[in-house]
Amino acid sequence: MLVLLCGAQFADTLPVSAAWTDRGGDVLPGDSIAFDFERKTLVLRDPLSDRQVIVPTRHLSLRSRQQLLLSPLFHRGDHGDREDPLWSRVKRRLRIPALGIQTLGIPAAAFFLGFWLAGWFFTGRIHPFLALTGFVGSWTVLLIFATSYAFLELRLDGGPKVILLGIIVATGVTPLLLSAVYNCTYLRAQGVLISHLIAGLFLLGAGLLAAERIAGITATEAWWDRNVFEPAGLIGPDPATPRPGS
Repeated sequence: MLVLLCGAQFADTLPVSAAWTDRGGDVLPGDSIAFDFERKTLVLRDPLSDRQVIVPTRHLSLRSRQQLLLSPLFHRGDHGDREDPLWSRVKRRLRIPALGIQTLGIPAAAFFLGFWLAGWFFTGRIHPFLALTGFVGSWTVLLIFATSYAFLELRLDGGPKVILLGIIVATGVTPLLLSAVYNCTYLRAQGVLISHLIAGLFLLGAGLLAAERIAGITATEAWWDRNVFEPAGLIGPDPATPRPGS
């Protein structure tokens, strides 16, 4: 949730890569200019001929769909959503619970393991209950700050500067909670907070790559489509899969 909030707020400041590929691995020519949330298509424009090509997102490679999930095109779209800070009616269908406990549990487990290892390294305390208390408490505080400053950014139209201020305040206040949980100094608690994010991302990336190697690209793509891309609204339902009751 925190990642999607940050992605939505900083979407206008992030670059959009042109390295889009299809399922066969071929590079799609042109620069991406728009994503149609209703039709589930990506619009590419050739800078030389100014010709536009519309590509269904289901035809994109796994890496390109993952890239689109974090892209400004997906978060802002081309329907004038900036006039509606809460996104368009279609985009409101994006709900974190729709991704499923299994999908959300994978990053949560990776970041918790990273938090446990970071707490052990910086404080010498290995008890998992302390790690669980600190992990849940710190992420609760971070989410509260993320939601509050995202609301302020929408109300004040302060841009990324407001969100950046929120990040600074959150990372400054959260270690106070961790220092109380671990009974350690503020600097050690800060080390736990920052390093567990790095460790969590590393463990999550390594785990996803290992799972892809073990399960194979076909099974991996099917899992991402079913558990992430379809619930998030990035691709439509598979036409080859009949709907229940049809």
